[in-house]
Amino acid sequence: MTRKTKFFLFFFIFLFILFILGAISVEKRNTSPFIQLIKSKLPEKIKVMLKQTVFSIPTLNRRTQRHEISIAELNSKIAVLTKRVEYLHAGAETVLLGSKQNDVKSKSNIYNIRTFLLPFPSNHEWMMKAVAYLEQTNNEIIMASGHGEFFSLDKKDIGSDSLELTKIKSNIKDLIRNKEFYSSGFGGIRDLLILDNKILFSFTKKYANACYNTSIMISEFNLNYLNFTEFFSYKDCIEMNAPHAHSGGRMVFFKNGKILFTIGDWKQMTLAQDKNSMFGKIISIDLKTKDYEIIALGSRNAQGLYYDEDKNIIIHTEHGPKGGDEININFHPDNEIVENYGWPLSSYGEHGDGKFRKESPLHKSHKEYGFLEPIKYYTPSIAISEIVKIPSTFNEKFTNDFFIGALGHKHQINEGDQSIHHIRFNKNFDQIIFKDIIPVGERIRDMIFIKEKNIVLMVLESIPAIGVLKFIN
Repeated sequence: MTRKTKFFLFFFIFLFILFILGAISVEKRNTSPFIQLIKSKLPEKIKVMLKQTVFSIPTLNRRTQRHEISIAELNSKIAVLTKRVEYLHAGAETVLLGSKQNDVKSKSNIYNIRTFLLPFPSNHEWMMKAVAYLEQTNNEIIMASGHGEFFSLDKKDIGSDSLELTKIKSNIKDLIRNKEFYSSGFGGIRDLLILDNKILFSFTKKYANACYNTSIMISEFNLNYLNFTEFFSYKDCIEMNAPHAHSGGRMVFFKNGKILFTIGDWKQMTLAQDKNSMFGKIISIDLKTKDYEIIALGSRNAQGLYYDEDKNIIIHTEHGPKGGDEININFHPDNEIVENYGWPLSSYGEHGDGKFRKESPLHKSHKEYGFLEPIKYYTPSIAISEIVKIPSTFNEKFTNDFFIGALGHKHQINEGDQSIHHIRFNKNFDQIIFKDIIPVGERIRDMIFIKEKNIVLMVLESIPAIGVLKFIN
């Protein structure tokens, strides 16, 4: 073998090794000492040649992916600005919402749904930001958009062909200055609660060092102006580039002058079992002292919450991983017995990548490992959301009935996505004795029951719209 042949053989073997290791890349830095050594020995001309030939396709693919992400972000910004222009054109203080309606059938009943389009981007255009949350007073419906705008509409107008949405001014932009809250993405408001002439909203809070948690603001309720201050926060936070899902944030009235509050695991799974961490917990907060107690742990991302005063029980809905959405009942809602729902040690779902993790094995039993079993779980997932109790005034057959919303995807509606799941408990809440599904065909973010109108009001995220659900027969 000649010296020239040996040289070319060695050179091509060397290139083959580089190709296998993926060492040469314009866009991606590899910090391996071995790779860095090889790269340092290559002449610059060879580097350029390799980048333009052998590694041109991976480089172009990465550039294309970045461009696609940028295009999606720009499209989202355009959608947000378009809605803003429409809103300003309609008038700075009020917007008239027109409606359309249709009937939907479940296996057991027929319902009418009337929708009123909202002047916001859809959940998809907003890149997964929650569209809005609902609350009520004696006379008004109050709505908070995911990016921190507040509105009111009169209850007496529900049932008419149009609704007038009136903006409520606030000081929120003076308090929350991080851009993720107002721009597209997961950051923003996570729930709304009105209690004892106070209005509270939970939100994804950002600290100065890009550390996030789920906190609460509070104001005296006033239709003219909401002057918020921080009500509840804590030192625990998760460092990340931008807020992600699993933030929890649901709030409901509790007993003894307290509220209940859910805090997600913020994708830090093991913290849900850490009693010294706030993440992955359901807590109670005293409205006067702001003192808190852990009511339950082992929660992944609780998106629905209900407290039954008569039975003294807590019902909450829980997002599973890939499958395993849960409905849980806590029969001991006091800090003397802190219930454990098992996440991430037990779950009827699977990790999204299908890989086994020692720290989160996802056992297919809760009880066997000392955790509370869900009274119901959904596999595949339905992207479970809010839970509300529906009285017999809505339907005389209803006794202990609840509606549970589902987000998810329209092409998976046959699996229960984008539907209302109707369940009925027995009198002891230890068994589900009736199940039905109302196929809405929209992501259902939030629901409240309006007793004065005997209807269910929903936030539908795909259009987006306010939805009015009425029982027909």
